[in-house]
Amino acid sequence: MSSQPHRPAKAESPDVPGALATMARTLRRAFRAEPTMAVMALVLAVLATLPGALLAVWLKLVVEGVTANRRDLVVAGAIGVAASSIAIWLLRLASSRVTRRFRMKVAVALETYVADLQASVDTIEHQERPEYLDRLAVLRESVYQLDHMLLALIDTISSLACLTLTVLVLMTVSPWMVLLILFAAPTVLVSSWRSQAYRTAEESAAQNQRLYRHLFTLGTTAGPAKEIRVTGNQQDVVHRWSDAWTGWYKTVSATQWAGGFWMAAAWGVFALGYVAAVYWTVDGLHASAGNVVLVVTAGGRLGQYVAMTVGEVDFLRLWLDACQRLGWLERYAALHRGAGDQLTPDRFSDGIVFEAVDFCYPGMTEPVLREVTLKLPAGSVVAIVGENGAGKSTLVKLLCGFYQPTSGRILVDGSELSRFAPRHWRSRLSGAFQDFARLEFIARAAVGLGDLGHLDDHECVEAAVERAGATDVVEDLASGLETQLGASWPDGVDLSFGQWQKFALARGFMRTRPLVTILDEPTAALDAETEHLLFERYADRARASRSDGGITVLVSHRFSTVRMADLIVVISNGKIAEVGSHEQLMSSRGPYSDLYTIQASAYQ
Repeated sequence: MSSQPHRPAKAESPDVPGALATMARTLRRAFRAEPTMAVMALVLAVLATLPGALLAVWLKLVVEGVTANRRDLVVAGAIGVAASSIAIWLLRLASSRVTRRFRMKVAVALETYVADLQASVDTIEHQERPEYLDRLAVLRESVYQLDHMLLALIDTISSLACLTLTVLVLMTVSPWMVLLILFAAPTVLVSSWRSQAYRTAEESAAQNQRLYRHLFTLGTTAGPAKEIRVTGNQQDVVHRWSDAWTGWYKTVSATQWAGGFWMAAAWGVFALGYVAAVYWTVDGLHASAGNVVLVVTAGGRLGQYVAMTVGEVDFLRLWLDACQRLGWLERYAALHRGAGDQLTPDRFSDGIVFEAVDFCYPGMTEPVLREVTLKLPAGSVVAIVGENGAGKSTLVKLLCGFYQPTSGRILVDGSELSRFAPRHWRSRLSGAFQDFARLEFIARAAVGLGDLGHLDDHECVEAAVERAGATDVVEDLASGLETQLGASWPDGVDLSFGQWQKFALARGFMRTRPLVTILDEPTAALDAETEHLLFERYADRARASRSDGGITVLVSHRFSTVRMADLIVVISNGKIAEVGSHEQLMSSRGPYSDLYTIQASAYQ
């Protein structure tokens, strides 16, 4: 087993104005999720500041009543303490109930928004580039900060109100008590610096974080368990997990230790100011016992409220960082949504043409496809063959619009593919891919999701199962298409790789009249004979619907299974090596003929 070397993600330069704009938009979105609860949470948070801030005043009355032998002051102070204690308990209980429900609504709204943003990107570059994956990983981890943001703002307002009331109470002894705020300033400054430093460390350690989570999944899930044990890689996976976790922890913990040291020093400064204020009250002001108790009590609570305020401000900084990452995703999604607005034609009259297309994956220096010039005629069955890594799947990605060519262009009936609205173009595509999804739903839904408009159409689902040659798999299920797929669910059943692949094929054939059908090595888990039979079935179906000008693209590294295609395209090292029918290519004695003969002899 191997892993990629650690490569820190490039940190994005701070964009505070942009993050603040994102924060404002996100606040509005959170407020709209549950406006009534938001107002109630704010009101309860502000009301909750009063009882705690007034405790020092009630204690002062008790002490002064005792020292002056005044029963009325003692009774008033005792009632005040009792009332404040009860009010604190009731308000906290009500606030917790309100905020819990409110946060659930906000969490759903914001996490749905982040998921929608990622899904709205028409290309898949962000799901394949390591630096973007690092950013997305950190964003996923900080989504909870977005969930907390309105509550954090409310809590910050509450903490500031507590702090203000406490300072006002202290100033009843002497206006100079306001200077205690200056002694608290270092805690705010250190907290701000610590948040920025932690964010930078988190970004640089993101790849190690993704790696140790991937390795943990490898070591704790059933899928890889057999291979890991047969190859004896259990300890290797554990060691690699440990190394990745240690690499992440060293980066993050170093920042945490440094931040902790400076925060302790900052609190030391506040402690000196607090002690000095108490000493000055006793020795400088010669204050009464009641005022001394007030300064001791309120000063102590001032430290608590400063800690609360710093904590909330610190969280707001994390929130600002999360908003900055969210802003990056919003900008990325906006830039990578297809600009085309042209509708896909109802039928092809000419076909699809690749004109001198080059393509190089972002971050790579060598192109995967070079000078690809190719025509896929309307109404044809086209097979794309070549050895693994030749560039077949990359050609399919360009055809689907997942990437744009680095140079050259793709024409659809004479119009550039980039001019078509991506979602409308893809609504006319169907097929299956080699890296298919295992949808652990009820079997009927796992197929029907291939065409949402016919998800509940039982006849369409059953027809798709038949077209994909998956009838035998469904018949073996205890409840047929009503069976829960996935052994991890109650009454769920596990499937073999080939059976999962047949469900993916059926899902790909839910659309009955697509303009382009793509089969990108979707039968890799099946034997060559079964693949050949399936491809023949698809080719026959495609020829039967030539009136629509539809194009079927069969991708395979098995040369012997695609001889029924109208046109066979041989790709080698990113270039078109040969194009023609099976008979033409065999008679030309080129690469196709040689490889076909070699592969065919292997199955004799």
